[in-house]
Amino acid sequence: MNKNSILELMNYISKKIDYFYDYYKEENIEETSYSSWNTRDVIGHINGWLKYSEDLVEKIKLNKSIENINYNEIEAVNKEIYEKYKNKSLENTLDEFKMLLEKYNDVLDLYDNEDLKGNTFPTGFSFEMWKYMVLDLGTHPIMHLLYHYLKNNDFNEFIKEVEDSKQYFFEYSGNKYSEYNFNNFCENKKEKNELFKKLKEYSKNNEIIDEIIKININE
Repeated sequence: MNKNSILELMNYISKKIDYFYDYYKEENIEETSYSSWNTRDVIGHINGWLKYSEDLVEKIKLNKSIENINYNEIEAVNKEIYEKYKNKSLENTLDEFKMLLEKYNDVLDLYDNEDLKGNTFPTGFSFEMWKYMVLDLGTHPIMHLLYHYLKNNDFNEFIKEVEDSKQYFFEYSGNKYSEYNFNNFCENKKEKNELFKKLKEYSKNNEIIDEIIKININE
């Protein structure tokens, strides 16, 4: 994936977060918890990781010292992000997302297409830089949108988002469905099974949705 493709992805995710905001902005949840997020919590979580990613890729290119997150302590990081945003308004959280995306656009200017092919940058992953950017700009945010649609039984929105964004997932994964595994989004296997069984009842004759259901239902 080249710079133009990543810019296209950034434009895509901006529109999708706007849509997500509009769709759920009347969501009547004043109190939330780490195990039960509302729209603000979802966008705040995306912001937290977007900020980390843009800081990291900027420091790498400017040869500044970096401190990678310990991915073995991911839950502690996610809880810290949740605490940061839980008392902010949905509107301010969305505004911050827009600001972070604009900053990421500036950071992307530091890289050329050859840089994006490199897989030796200290991102904490062994894959290419373009793939690291797509993770934080695309697949990770979209998975959170999908899970929120799913747990709210908004199956039509789930299906529409899968169809709209599948090109990014398949390019990222090498045409594999494994990136649609929701195990890290729902720790309760029974609850996850029930959600995907409901989706199965709702969706008929949709190949990609059938495959996603297949990898997420654990009998």
